[in-house]
Amino acid sequence: MTGSSEKNARKLKIGQRHILYDAALIEHPDEALFSPELQETRLKTAEGRGEAMFYDYQGLSLVLKHYHRGGLVARISNDRYLRRRLDFTRSFKEWELLSRLQNLNLPAPVPVAASVIKSNLFYQADLITKEITNVTTLADALLEGALEKNIWLAIGACIRRFHEHDIYHADLNARNILVGDSGIHLIDFDKGAIRYLGDAWKASNLTRLKRSLLKFEAKTEMFHFSEEGWRSLLAGYGSVK
Repeated sequence: MTGSSEKNARKLKIGQRHILYDAALIEHPDEALFSPELQETRLKTAEGRGEAMFYDYQGLSLVLKHYHRGGLVARISNDRYLRRRLDFTRSFKEWELLSRLQNLNLPAPVPVAASVIKSNLFYQADLITKEITNVTTLADALLEGALEKNIWLAIGACIRRFHEHDIYHADLNARNILVGDSGIHLIDFDKGAIRYLGDAWKASNLTRLKRSLLKFEAKTEMFHFSEEGWRSLLAGYGSVK
């Protein structure tokens, strides 16, 4: 796995846009990097993954995520957040966490660049990562058919690896687990963190995932989730039940 080292981190300002990027991956980031609609090839929007855009740039296959607000506050402001120090913005924090995950050799997206556009009171944010190819979300995989036991075991073992490094995933659900030829990956670490105290949150993480799977199961009869599969996931995880 190609890591994203902190020693390669660089910052750049273009107008109101502040950019944090990996200089080993992108030599000279510009506005075009954050404008996938200007790229002529392979532009697509991910199904079920919000505003994720897939495109090619300078020989890299990239995914761009624009941060949107949820809940009732989204009715007032869809994608604007109260201005704060750059290091505490959503995109910069996720970039830094993903960089840490790469240094730990954990199966998560490789961070390429983060962007923050500041105005007087608010900011807007974007994050670019390298695309993980030949994968599908756990949710989509279960819509296609039942998973073999070894895949459930691998999912559990993958989650356990993150938990052993005290990595908290704020939204562990069936859309944020990727299954494919290269193994299991976790994505979308917005609001994620490193938690050194206690283990109760680890069980809560698993509970959240099961709740997500049950919600998908309730929506369609074609969703192939079973208690047997969940028991296999827990067996792969190894301890937290």
